[in-house]
Amino acid sequence: MSAANIARSVTRSLRIIALPLTPHCNVKGKPVEHLTYYHFVTPPDSKKSSSWINWAVVKSSDLWAGLGKAKEGTWKRRAFLYGERLVDRLDFEELALKSLDPSLGPKISDIVPHGQKAKSTPVLPMVYPSSVCSAPIPHLHSLLEKRSPRHKKGFIFWLAVSPLTAPFMIIPVIPNFPFFFCIWRSWSHYRAYKASQYLDGFLQQGAIVPEGSPQLDAIYAKYAPPRPPPESADTTTSEKPQPSSEEKSSSSSSILLLSKEAVPELQKMLELPEDSTFATDMYRALEQARLRLEGSASAK
Repeated sequence: MSAANIARSVTRSLRIIALPLTPHCNVKGKPVEHLTYYHFVTPPDSKKSSSWINWAVVKSSDLWAGLGKAKEGTWKRRAFLYGERLVDRLDFEELALKSLDPSLGPKISDIVPHGQKAKSTPVLPMVYPSSVCSAPIPHLHSLLEKRSPRHKKGFIFWLAVSPLTAPFMIIPVIPNFPFFFCIWRSWSHYRAYKASQYLDGFLQQGAIVPEGSPQLDAIYAKYAPPRPPPESADTTTSEKPQPSSEEKSSSSSSILLLSKEAVPELQKMLELPEDSTFATDMYRALEQARLRLEGSASAK
């Protein structure tokens, strides 16, 4: 298969959508990580794998959905609502990586045949708004470098802790929620770790190419939150010193690049399926980004 054909097939099978949430800036001469939400568009599972792992995942998902359908006030309904709040508190970066199933995407062997040297032909597109992000590849590399060891440690830690929850099995009627929580956290970290390794493999081969999107640029310009008004010119320099360039850069980074009103238009523009979790994940990412900005501002 030629490189061009591989590129076309990979483009159809997997897309990376990079949506910056906060602007890039430098503080004290060092770049500050700007928050970016990555959404991965993969094809549906046509093979319908029947492994016991997939069976367990589907079974647990059905059981959890059943708890959500319970009557208000019951322990099942309360457990479901509490679990959903826990999910909202997980880092949106972890949830994004966890959503990527490497088995549904292209294989590294499709780009670099066994026994041959890597080619520099980029084959996996990453769509992003070029008006607010100038270097998407270095940011993705930095994110994976930071998240990969964290998820590896999380996977091992929660798996090791899970046997300690065995005494809770003696409680009648109510399931052993601590055990299921530990297994779920271990599984979540494992999925995120495998996804980070998968993406890093493509980065190492130069197989991810950024593609600026004018449509995304237009949405970012349309739904940019209003900036605070400039200070009055009546204030003299002696009363209030002018902020340095670093302070201005830090201040500009304390704003979101998008408002929540942009999410429906983003989903429509990206032509995502109706059952996509994009809207829920994007709302969660924007809310977490807002809270992190408020936390960093109060810490100054």
